[in-house]
Formats: sequence, C-alpha cells, structure tokens
Amino acid sequence: MDGLSALHSDVCERARLARDARFDGLFYTAVKTTGIYCRPVCPAPAAKATNVAYYDTAAAAANAGFRPCLRCRPELSPSAADGRARDQLADRVLARIQEGALDDAAAPALADEFAVAERLLRRTFLTRYGITPQAAAATRRIHIAKQLLTETQRPVTEIAFAAGYASLRRFNQAFVAATGMNPTRLRRSELAGGTNGDVQTLRLAYRPPYDWPRVLGFLRARALPGIEQLSDRAYQSARCPKSAPVQGCR
Repeated sequence: MDGLSALHSDVCERARLARDARFDGLFYTAVKTTGIYCRPVCPAPAAKATNVAYYDTAAAAANAGFRPCLRCRPELSPSAADGRARDQLADRVLARIQEGALDDAAAPALADEFAVAERLLRRTFLTRYGITPQAAAATRRIHIAKQLLTETQRPVTEIAFAAGYASLRRFNQAFVAATGMNPTRLRRSELAGGTNGDVQTLRLAYRPPYDWPRVLGFLRARALPGIEQLSDRAYQSARCPKSAPVQGCR
C-alpha cells in the first residue's frame, strides 16, 4: 500500500469493495491509473487492488497529485473528527439523561446546556442510539419505577414522583403502555418481593465479570472496627441500624 492511511490495508480494501458507509470519512481511495481519489462509498466500478492507494484525508490525496472524483465528491465526505465529535456529544447527552436532566426540563433546555440547536441534538442522538432523547428518558423512568415497585414497599404515588413523573395519572398511563400491566399488578406479581420485615433488599445491576472476593478483600483491609463487619461472602455496615449485608454475586 502506497497511501498513508492509519487503517490496515486489508481493512481499507474490504471496506472499499463493500462500499461500507461506516468508513466514509475515515480514509480515501486513490486510483493510480486514473489519477482520481474517491470516498470508500463511491458507486464507480472498483479498481484493481494493485492500482489503489489509501490516504487518511482528502488533502493528503490531493497533495499526492490525485484529483477529486466527480461522482462521490470526496470533498463533501464527513470527517472522522466530526463523527467522533457527534458521538461524544450524544454520549454526554445520554449521561445527562441518565442523571434525570429531562425529568424536570424539556429538550430545548438540554440543548441550551450543550450550546447546540435542539434539532441538531435530536438528530445526533437518534443517529448514535436509534432513539430520541425523550424516548431514552422515558425508558429510564420506567426502569426506575419497576425497580422501586419490585424491590421496595414505597407507595405507588411516591414511586411515580421519584421516577420523574409529574402526576400519578401520567405514571399509570406510561407504565401500562410500556409493560402491559398497571403498577399495582406488577407489585403483586411473582416479580414482587425483596422485603423482609424492616430490611429492604435491593438488587444492584453490574456488568460481569465482577471479582467479589477481591472487593471483599479491599473492604476488609479498610474495615472500621465496630462499624463494618465482613464474612467470607458478605459485607455489613452498622452505620445504618437497619442495613442488610451485601451478599456476594452468584
């Protein structure tokens, strides 16, 4: 490969032959026999691999003496830097949504927080995750409500407000639409439970693998005498009189 692309030549070659849109803007294809450089999605017939060179940027291909293709217009290709910036924006927006940013404010306020137009924020988020910011916020609220319903004995009205709903009626409508049952029915179902007298047991999600023995070792080395207690499988803190031991993951 005579070009300067940071990607491996085999990767570039497969992407070029497949016209893979995911690589548009990541590299450029230059054909030595025609003196023209293209985007990897160019609809022109694919040149022989021996006649092709790859470059990281359109400027690099032009500097090597190649002319831009008039069919795929490589000068209009989205830059890799722009793509990364959009992904980073979408990721930051998702993090704010997970923090409840859309529970008390509308999408325009969130767009203002990131100093972008609401339409751009929505389009960027939709491209990255396949859903709108409002849909992501709605899913988050439902997940919180389900966890509180099945793992605590808090009143349904209190759970509705804790999950970010403005009213019990809206909560009931959204919950039925998302789960096919009302909140009270879910609580009575086999999914309910998690309480035992004055003790509440919460199931904490984690991404495996999770080295619980190593975590126990870390906590044991720093345990405060008379306050924190550890066994081979559990950790318990006496800071809260009603706290339950944290059991190991199974």
